[in-house]
Amino acid sequence: MPDSFYFPVYTGLLTPKHRERIGPAIWEFLWLVSKVTKEVQEEGETLGIVLGGRPVKLAEIAAELGGSERTVKRNIARLKDEGYIETVRAPYGEIYKVRKSKKFIHKNRSAKNGTSFDEREDKNGLSHDERSAKNGTSEHREVPYLSERSATSGTSNKDIKDIKNITDRKIDDDIREAHMSDRSKRAIANKYIQRRGKGLSLSPKDEEAIEGLLREPIPLDDILSLIDEVFDEYQPKFNGDGINSFEYVRKVVLSKYHEQKGESTDGGTVHKHRRGVSRPSAEGGKTYEQILREAEAARRAWGWKG
Repeated sequence: MPDSFYFPVYTGLLTPKHRERIGPAIWEFLWLVSKVTKEVQEEGETLGIVLGGRPVKLAEIAAELGGSERTVKRNIARLKDEGYIETVRAPYGEIYKVRKSKKFIHKNRSAKNGTSFDEREDKNGLSHDERSAKNGTSEHREVPYLSERSATSGTSNKDIKDIKNITDRKIDDDIREAHMSDRSKRAIANKYIQRRGKGLSLSPKDEEAIEGLLREPIPLDDILSLIDEVFDEYQPKFNGDGINSFEYVRKVVLSKYHEQKGESTDGGTVHKHRRGVSRPSAEGGKTYEQILREAEAARRAWGWKG
């Protein structure tokens, strides 16, 4: 279970309108609010970026909330339909944004207006005087500055600033990496759909195979050109026969790439022979012909269903 920590939630949610719209999805909504790490302005609206823009899988949310992925998926869809969140599909989950985020609004407003800690409202919407009256105190509580506390904690203002800069750079790098990976997946999917020549959608197994290929150290341009080779060299066995599974494409692309590089997966050299003689491939010492036979079996298994 993750460590507990404080995060603000506004009482504006506690209305019949929001209760009806959010319903049982309140737990997923609170989870997303708690994971907002920064806020950005897009088209005049404040969006809370969840976990710095890192793709999040439904299984991760379900594991922390203790529910099923099916329930989480249904509740996330409800939050999207009702306009509480936005999501962007990524290869390893979805990137979440909380609309009209107010998690850091007081911090931002205070910096803009030049107000002090005692002058601004706290994160529950109370001013200092209101908070004092509620807690039964009338005098301002003395709060030592961070630099004074650092004498005992060993952390200075400069340390905090350096840590924040490093964290922000890491978050930005993660976002760029996720976007690049997403673009690569779309490019491969579009190439496959174009060459397949039928249908505009992918099956879950096709998507898994694409993600598996992306995990290989093969440049995107090489993958796209090798996909063309796979389709150009494929010989239909009967009228209407074709490539209907990206798993077939993945296996042949891997085999072709390592054969062209003249290397096996363990760094050894692949010795090329005359056509018709078994050639070692990149996958566990199997021959090139064995790879093609396995790929053909995968194509038949997934391509002829239904």
